[in-house]
Amino acid sequence: MRLSFRLLLSSLGFCAGLAPLAAFADPAPVVAVNREIGLSMTGTFRNSVSGGNSRLMENSGSGFITQSTSTSRYRTIGWTPGFQADASVMFNAFGIENLYGALHFSLEDGQRNYKSHYRSYSSNSAPYGFSAGGNDSSNGTDNRGEIGKGFLLLSDTFLLTPFIQGGYVTSGSDGDFGYGSGRYFAGAGLKADYALTSRLVLRGRFGWAEVLNSGISYNNQPRPLWEGGLGMDYRLTQRLHLTAGGDYSYISYGHDQEGNYSQHRGRNTSVIVSYLPGTYSYSGDSSALSNGLKLHAGLAWQF
Repeated sequence: MRLSFRLLLSSLGFCAGLAPLAAFADPAPVVAVNREIGLSMTGTFRNSVSGGNSRLMENSGSGFITQSTSTSRYRTIGWTPGFQADASVMFNAFGIENLYGALHFSLEDGQRNYKSHYRSYSSNSAPYGFSAGGNDSSNGTDNRGEIGKGFLLLSDTFLLTPFIQGGYVTSGSDGDFGYGSGRYFAGAGLKADYALTSRLVLRGRFGWAEVLNSGISYNNQPRPLWEGGLGMDYRLTQRLHLTAGGDYSYISYGHDQEGNYSQHRGRNTSVIVSYLPGTYSYSGDSSALSNGLKLHAGLAWQF
């Protein structure tokens, strides 16, 4: 956590240092909102679900067959409070206009409700199952950076900014399947800013990234992360702006399937000295997904 704050403060200082390099006098409103340092309070609603099914069949070779199945499901849902810090800069350099860079850090910490269910059925025993629920701690951070270029359209009232992004996210053991670990991601996206008036700018963002390590113990393959957001930026004074909006994210950790089949020699209980061939087969599948909605409101200082 201390490292994240140090990186953020260093990056903010770097962005502020870029300001003198560009002609920042009286920029278009859609450009001005990309030259800010802001702090916001957040509330994050997250719904994380994982589950699996397994099937087992064993033939001892003596005519006795055992079959069993099991299902499990785990869900964590609820709101957590937090805050986020943002810094962005847009400048002209090397003959290129509206170069864009941004840094983002967010922290959430609280409790969510969890529910778990497990059921097992076997041909030679009674069904078994249990359910549990309650509140569990939930925390996480989002550290990311963006680099791109803006394109002014519609008489400088509309700005389109394609960008590339990368970062590092962490999550607690609340069903986000990270089990306290961190995950790197990299991808691209598109930002859109539209000046409804000289003071009010409507903002939109769409992004895609590949999570380089999904965090699931049985499947660490890269998984896609989809993001979308809407917001607004209102100029209260020449430098002080009011910001607000919502951001949605979705990641499917995919389906993991496994199977095992073997043939062995099992003892014939009627004739101890002989052995008969038997079979053993197992198959299982599991899946997980997580989606979240973050609402934020705060103040930003235009430089």
